[in-house]
Amino acid sequence: MNKTIVAIVTLMSFLSVTESVQSQKISWSTSNGFSNTIITIQNTNNQKTRLNNALSYFSTTHATTKQLQDACFYMNSDQEKYDLCLAAYPNIIDKDNFINIYDYFSSFSSALKLYQKTQGRDEVLSVQYNCRLNVEQDMNTRFDLLIHQGDVFLSVNKLDEAITAYLQAKAIKPNDPTPGMKIEEVRRLQQELININNQNSQDNAKFNALIQQGDHLLAYNLFDEAISFYRQAMAIKQGDQTAYARIKEANRRKQGYNINTQDDDIEIEETIEVVQTSCATEESKFSHIITAIEDQSFSSDQKDMAKKQISKNCMSIDQFKKIVTLFSMDDDRLEMLKFIYDHTEHTDKMYTLRDLLTFSSTKKEFDEFLIDKE
Repeated sequence: MNKTIVAIVTLMSFLSVTESVQSQKISWSTSNGFSNTIITIQNTNNQKTRLNNALSYFSTTHATTKQLQDACFYMNSDQEKYDLCLAAYPNIIDKDNFINIYDYFSSFSSALKLYQKTQGRDEVLSVQYNCRLNVEQDMNTRFDLLIHQGDVFLSVNKLDEAITAYLQAKAIKPNDPTPGMKIEEVRRLQQELININNQNSQDNAKFNALIQQGDHLLAYNLFDEAISFYRQAMAIKQGDQTAYARIKEANRRKQGYNINTQDDDIEIEETIEVVQTSCATEESKFSHIITAIEDQSFSSDQKDMAKKQISKNCMSIDQFKKIVTLFSMDDDRLEMLKFIYDHTEHTDKMYTLRDLLTFSSTKKEFDEFLIDKE
């Protein structure tokens, strides 16, 4: 068997694997689909479940490098990021931007390993295929190799390169319907990509318009109307902090505006301060409360005891903080913070306890709770 035949057999063996991957049905990313995936990842504290949710999405969906970067933010280890990026790479739309993903690895060796398995491998294959095409003289073999080369490019979302390969094959066999059918499929994928980009552009324009309307109303101290527009914007881009920050600012201004319209705002502030500083349990009694909570065997019993003590004692913010830190799980801490809000005179200081929460999802839920309460 001469070298040419060996090269062809090797190439065909590889391409048969590529065809099996290409035959899987890959969907196209939508803003809602991606947002739902990120929300699902945010709302679980189990790292293995986070990784599995991300793998399930990116291994079956055409997505962008930016979306993959957003998902990597929630992966704790380089190994998890490597597994996710390796699975997602064949479906990444903008592979020219894939270089940005390497910054998310803490070690250079992990980033290099990923490059060798993805972009580096593509570059080597491209050179190999071109060399083999130059060697082959037989028309049928050249046709088959060009079709397979187009399939390889299509499998890694290099759509323009795939069309070029199919057009070259069509030039060899003008009457063969295969190249035309494959080109039509690529054109359809390109149109879907254009539609996705147009939808994203429309969402961005609508989001920016709602933010501007809210800003205009806020400038005239129309706080509730401004917040309504900000909430509509937040629904379009879930997880975007812009609208959320505007809502917090509008509530802050609304509170300050209402205080300033009173007859004697200085006297009111002093009265509030007296109430806040006077509400506290003496340390000896508070130490007994802490011990009573800690003596409970189960977390549910500890929460019940803590709630009983909170409901019948006047405590300071620092004392509330010590009680909340007795619980290790974010869900338990969030439950206690919500209960404390309804049993404290220091509601305007509750935001200072936000840092007791670990995960961004629970922090966000607490922030939204405070916004609704305001």
